[in-house]
Amino acid sequence: MIKLRRFWQRFSLWFVLALVVGTCFGVQQIHGLENLEQSEITGEGAMQSETPSTANTGRSNTVAVNVLPPETKVAPKLPTNVYKPLNVNVALVVSQIGKITDAAGTFTADLDLRLKWRNPDQAFDSKVIGSGEQIFIGEEATSKLAKIWQPKVTFQNLADKPREQELQLIVSANGEVTYLQRLTGTFQTSYKLNNFPFDEQVLPIALVTKYDKETVNFWQDQQDIDFSRVGTNFSLTGWYIGKMNFVLDQFKGLDANFYSRIQGQIEVKRNPIGHIPGVFIPFFLVLLVPTIITLWINSDLDKKIGAWSGSILTMVALSFTISVRYPTLSIESVFPQMIWLGFVFQFLGLTFNTTVMNPNLEKFFGGKYIVAEVSNFIRWSLPLSLLIMVLRAVLLAMA
Repeated sequence: MIKLRRFWQRFSLWFVLALVVGTCFGVQQIHGLENLEQSEITGEGAMQSETPSTANTGRSNTVAVNVLPPETKVAPKLPTNVYKPLNVNVALVVSQIGKITDAAGTFTADLDLRLKWRNPDQAFDSKVIGSGEQIFIGEEATSKLAKIWQPKVTFQNLADKPREQELQLIVSANGEVTYLQRLTGTFQTSYKLNNFPFDEQVLPIALVTKYDKETVNFWQDQQDIDFSRVGTNFSLTGWYIGKMNFVLDQFKGLDANFYSRIQGQIEVKRNPIGHIPGVFIPFFLVLLVPTIITLWINSDLDKKIGAWSGSILTMVALSFTISVRYPTLSIESVFPQMIWLGFVFQFLGLTFNTTVMNPNLEKFFGGKYIVAEVSNFIRWSLPLSLLIMVLRAVLLAMA
């Protein structure tokens, strides 16, 4: 009865400790998640009906927001004396990335967008005007665009209407139209978190046109490529910013026509330092104490069972904490794999302590000398196996 009472006392202490640790971690992470931006926005337009064919091109719950202002009720006709499809040159500068939110699948960015197309109907005599260019800024640019033909370009993966900061329109004497816009927007994408926290992501900014591919086609020349870039005068906490690549493709709308699309894909790499200590340190501490008590110190069976029981409860609390902090992680990620390896380690440790390493059962395992050899092997092989499996999971994620 005395041993049973001691066992329940130790078990109660471990249980209270597990609840305290789990509650502290859980409350902290839940409080942090309250700041995440989450929204449900319904998509519009025939072009948004089909999932993009390339990776990370955005979710279906996006809203098509016009890059260019709407035309008048009587839409101007297509430019005359131009070859079809009419090429629209695209250049993009990402001056800053504000926030990447894994849980919501969004990121914010400050953009400078430049669109160019030819419209001979807007050509003019520079001698009459007194200049080779007509420049319209702000409301003047909006008013001018509403009166002339435009390619009706929209952001395909924009989560909400952008905050337009500056707008400028330049019409050249030869009929070339240049549209410049600076805006801040929140964009949606699908993050692949199988290799978290050693993952690399692609942040897409997708542009589409409401004209089919036979009428309007996106294009880039060397000047557009040289103009496009990611700013270097900013830093994003927890991430390394890479280069931006462009992908030109097409997709099929509900009307069975194909539409042109261009994506600026920004490469980013996560900094794992901010995530590893908060999981790895508690994980190994949870397993270290019962391992020492049960494998390396001669103690009573009830003490060993109590140590493993408390460790299991604490591991459950740690698992809950990770699932709250990283709700989008799959079972293939490093952290969930570690938790399952920890449970297997605890199960094996508890099993060995109650069977092979139980003095009362020595005769069933060949006597005390054989049990002593087996116990010595278990003392170093069991922890080493855990380290190897955890290291394997980490290396596979880093590959």
